Amino acid sequence: MGIFNKITATFQESKKILKRTLEEYIIFHSEAKQLTLRKKMVLLLCKQAESRVEQLTSLEPDSEEGLIATIEYNKVQIKLHFTPEKITLHQDYFEGELRLLRSPQFDSESSIYRYLIAGWKTFLGGTLPNGVLPKEVRIENNKVYYTLPRNQLQLLDALFHNLENGSALMANLKQGDLTIETSVELNWNDFKLQNLFQLLNLK
Repeated sequence: MGIFNKITATFQESKKILKRTLEEYIIFHSEAKQLTLRKKMVLLLCKQAESRVEQLTSLEPDSEEGLIATIEYNKVQIKLHFTPEKITLHQDYFEGELRLLRSPQFDSESSIYRYLIAGWKTFLGGTLPNGVLPKEVRIENNKVYYTLPRNQLQLLDALFHNLENGSALMANLKQGDLTIETSVELNWNDFKLQNLFQLLNLK
């Protein structure tokens, strides 16, 4: 085998290895216009969110559907069980829509705060008090809306940078896997692979 053929074979083999490694995190179904972030990737994103969002003490996939977030606010723990539904791409930011699967749950080790929690449930119907959520997040009925700068969601930017502004991604999260449906077919050439490797520490 000539040197050129050896280099080509080595290159092809390393591409296959990288693709197999990436498929532990991401699988795409080109014909169905779907991309699945596997549980391994979802867990990685949860850890990143925990380190970046001040009031968020824990974020993890539920065994059946969605995610469970624990927020600490003034000695009160608030649990939110939600599932992602829609992400809209804009030039400088992402706009997201989540659906609450259960009413927010409140808890505290302090007996005084337990009385306050009982009051919240009785008089406010379990509505979250002002200031609990970051200013980019709002809740209306069972929907949570948020906006984030594009540079804060590097994964979405690496995966969907080719899509037009205003494009909507439909999402659902079952048993730890997040499936995202797009309006166009996707393939590996559409992704910023270098950014993806860096994000996953595969560089």
